Amino acid sequence: MARVLFHIDLNAFFASAEELRNPELKEFPIAVGSLSSRGVLTTANYKAREFGVHSAMPVRQALSLCPELKIIPGDYEYYRSLSRQFFDYLRQYSGMLEILSVDECFLDVTEPIKKYARPLDLAVDIQQGVYEKLGLKCSIGVAPTRFLAKMASDMMKPMGITVLRKSEIERKLLPLPVKDMMGIGKKTLPKLQELGIETIGDLANPDNRNKVAPILGKNYWPMMMQIQGKSSDQLSFSSTRKSISHAETFGSDLYSLEEVLNQTRMIAMKLAGRMQKISKMGKQLSVTLRDRDFNNQVRSISLSDYTSRYETLYEAAAILVTENFEPIGYRLIGITVGSLKDEDQINLQPTLFEPASATETIIRQLNNSVKNEGLDAFFMPASELLKKQNKSKADLKNENENSKTKFEASDKDNVETITEKKDYSEDHLK
Repeated sequence: MARVLFHIDLNAFFASAEELRNPELKEFPIAVGSLSSRGVLTTANYKAREFGVHSAMPVRQALSLCPELKIIPGDYEYYRSLSRQFFDYLRQYSGMLEILSVDECFLDVTEPIKKYARPLDLAVDIQQGVYEKLGLKCSIGVAPTRFLAKMASDMMKPMGITVLRKSEIERKLLPLPVKDMMGIGKKTLPKLQELGIETIGDLANPDNRNKVAPILGKNYWPMMMQIQGKSSDQLSFSSTRKSISHAETFGSDLYSLEEVLNQTRMIAMKLAGRMQKISKMGKQLSVTLRDRDFNNQVRSISLSDYTSRYETLYEAAAILVTENFEPIGYRLIGITVGSLKDEDQINLQPTLFEPASATETIIRQLNNSVKNEGLDAFFMPASELLKKQNKSKADLKNENENSKTKFEASDKDNVETITEKKDYSEDHLK
């Protein structure tokens, strides 16, 4: 039996969240993003989209298209809170949930959907429930594979529900513009259009293989399999957070390596603070450099061990920055740490170069593990052991000094007593 996957996508999530908090904003074209004229938009509501405003658009361009546009700085902690509520609500329908980003996910409903006389009733229940419980609108794509479900959810927004069966690929999928094909980026699209590839059907046409394959490279065959409905239907889901990141957009482009490294240092410091606040450590680090033309360069490195130390994060990020730096002007720098684990799940080997705070964390973890195993043992840093030994030696030395002083004082008293007796005897003889 084919699996039934839902791709659920919150519509204009950040903008909708702001409208939820301030209903008066629903009457205006709004966008969430940087207030700087050099910033970019994260998202825009549907009123703003009527003017051609969209996500990733520079603020200056958006305001030229829609002078009445209200730009709101993002409140990402608020958005994350709503996102958690959204995913928690979906889990009551199925625990097989794969989170793709803060506002979208896959949900495997192969078993739950059997309880419904009409399968689409489950999609309607979820959509209406998200709106009634959270005040958020979502679109749902229903299909037997991940790719088809994702493509289906994009076909009708906002508040759409679209089914895309394998038998409907030719009628529903192939006529779509090639720009709507998942995996076709801004650089690839013009190259395809120059060859006359205007639709997904043109892309999948075997007659076009020789001219399309060189442009898509290694992605060609995976794309063909997806279009034919032969891609994966398996979800990857976990209850743990996989990565954490921090990025900064600058008011003026950075052209020197020194400037870029200084900003990288500050970003690493803020990211380390956030990781330590939530007691997370990571082992994979990536740096994103966005140039003045909005081209992103992403480079990654594996760390030798799990960490949340600012010094370690910065050193790794600095290596990536230095190796890939070009004086082309950078408008954004971001650092992401992945492969996250909770601090208490990691047993780290202390090194000579660990700061006291890190060593204390490790020792605490070791002692907790020993306590949980019911063992009669206790760990302490070697430095503490040395302190105790030095203290014992000092105490012993003090005791010896005190004893010597008492002994010398006693001898002095004895000498004085003898002298007194001698004087007494001499006087007596006289």
